Amino acid sequence: MSRKTFYNRRIRLKARKKRKQLRANIMKGVILAGVLLLVSGITVIAARHFLPPDTQTASNPLTLDNEGDQEAPKPVSEVTVTLRTAGDIIIHKPFLTSPLYYDQETQTYDYNSIFKYCREDYEEADLTVTGVEGALTGENYSGYPLFHTPDAIIDALKANGADMCLIANNHIYDAGDSGFLRTAEVLRNKGMLYTGGRTSTSEKKYTVQDINGLKVGIMDYVYETQPVDGHKTINGISMSSTGEELLNTFSEQDLESFYQEAKDNIDAMRSEGAEYILAYMHWGIEYQTQESQVQREIAQKLCDLGVNALIGSHPHVIQPVDLFTSSDGSHQMPCAFAIGNHLSNQRRQYIDQRPDGYTEDGVMVTLSLTRNADGEVSLTKMDFVPTWVYYSQANGSEYYVLPLDHPETIETETGLPGISSSVQESIARTSGIIGEGVEKIQNALPIR
Repeated sequence: MSRKTFYNRRIRLKARKKRKQLRANIMKGVILAGVLLLVSGITVIAARHFLPPDTQTASNPLTLDNEGDQEAPKPVSEVTVTLRTAGDIIIHKPFLTSPLYYDQETQTYDYNSIFKYCREDYEEADLTVTGVEGALTGENYSGYPLFHTPDAIIDALKANGADMCLIANNHIYDAGDSGFLRTAEVLRNKGMLYTGGRTSTSEKKYTVQDINGLKVGIMDYVYETQPVDGHKTINGISMSSTGEELLNTFSEQDLESFYQEAKDNIDAMRSEGAEYILAYMHWGIEYQTQESQVQREIAQKLCDLGVNALIGSHPHVIQPVDLFTSSDGSHQMPCAFAIGNHLSNQRRQYIDQRPDGYTEDGVMVTLSLTRNADGEVSLTKMDFVPTWVYYSQANGSEYYVLPLDHPETIETETGLPGISSSVQESIARTSGIIGEGVEKIQNALPIR
C-alpha cells in the first residue's frame, strides 16, 4: 500500500470514529434533555446546551436519521506532474539503409540504440511527447521527399520511455489517406498515445490526459499549404474530403476559423475537467532561427483564448522562447516557438540553407505543473535541456540523440571520444537563441 493510500485510509478511519462518537454524544444529550423537561419544563431546544462543545455545529439530532451519514467533502489532492516534449524525428534514407538499424536477413529495423542516452530523460517524466514526421506505411519505405517510415521507430520510442506522438505535421500525408490513417492505427495498436489527427469523426480533435490525478488538455495542429481545386493541401499534397475532416490543420489565410475551432477545443477540454491546456503547433519558416510575425499573432491569440503553454516545431532549427500575457491580463503563457530537430540526418554538410550546424540541435522542454491544496494549478518549473545529434560513418551511418545537460562528462558517460567541442558549439548555438526567453520565464515562475 502506498503512503498516499495509507494516509487517506487513516483519514477515513478517524472520520468514521469521530462520527460514531458524535452520535453517542447526541443520544446522551437527548436523554438528558428529556429528564430536564420532566423536572423543570425546559424545552427540547435547551438540551443542545448540554452537548459537548465540539458537537455544536453537528446536524440537528432530530433529523440526523433522515439526512443519513454524509461523507465530508474530500480535500483537493496536492500533486506535481512533469510533461517533457522533444522535437521532430525525421527518418531520412540513411536510417533505412544503415546495417546498424536494418537487418537484411530478417528485413526488420531496430532503432532502440539511437535513443539510449535519452531513456532516463524520457522515463523520469510523467508524460513524454515527441513527433515523427512522416507516415507509417508498413512497406515501400523512403526518405526525403516522401517519408514512408517503418513502424520500428515507434517501438524504439516506446521502449525508451516515450508516451505520446504528435501526428499533425507536414509529412503525415506523404502516403495519402492510407498512410495517415495507418499511422494512427499503428500508434493505437502499440499503446502509444497520439493527438493531431483522428481515424473517424466520432473521435475528438484533442485529448485530455489524467496524469497522476491532474488533467491536462492537449491539442496539436499543422499549417496548410495553398489549396488546389478547392481542397486543402499539406506540403502541396491535395487532401481528400476524409483527410480534411480528420487531420487537425489551420490556414494562415483563414485564421479566424482556426481560432474558433481552438476555442471550441479549449471549452470542451475545460468541460471535461482539464486543469491545464497545452497546445502544439507545427508552423513557422524552415531554417529560420527567428519566429515569424504570423507565429507571434497566433501565439497571442491562443494565449487570449486560455492556452497555458505552447510548444512549436517544423523549422528544423530552434527558435526563441517568450512569455505572452493575455490581452485582459488574466494569465501568462510560455511559448517555445520551435524546439528543433530531435533526430534527423540534416547535417551541416547537406543543408545549404544552414551550413552552420543549427539543424543538428534540439531542445527538450519540461513543464512541471503543481496543484496546491486550494485546487490552483501553476507552472512551477520549466526546464530546457539542449540536445545534439551525434553522427558517425565509422560503422555505417550511426546516430545518437545526446542530451547536453552534463557536457563536462559527456565523453566519459557515452564513450564517444572527440565530441566535446561539437557539444559546446551546439550548446552555444542553442543558448544564443533561447537564453533570453528562458531567463524571462524563470523570473516569472510560478505562472498560473
